[in-house]
Amino acid sequence: MDLVVTLDQLREARRFVTDGEQCMVAQRKIIEWLEHKGYDTLDAILFLQYLEEMQDEYVAHRDRLEQQVLCLVRPE
Repeated sequence: MDLVVTLDQLREARRFVTDGEQCMVAQRKIIEWLEHKGYDTLDAILFLQYLEEMQDEYVAHRDRLEQQVLCLVRPE
C-alpha cells in the first residue's frame, strides 16, 4: 500500500479513536445521571459495552496502520 494513502488512513483512524473516547465518556455521564435519577440503566450500560467493543476495534485498526507505516518507512 502507498505510504501517503496509509498515512491518510492512519490520520482518520486516530480521529475515530479520539471520537470513540469522547463518546464513551459521554455515555458514562449519561449512565451516572440515570443512576442518580433512579432510572433503569441496563440499555445505557449495554450501549456503553457496544461502544467499548467498537473502540477496541478502532484501536486495533489504528495500531495495524501504525505498524504498516513503519514497514513502509523502514522496510526490512
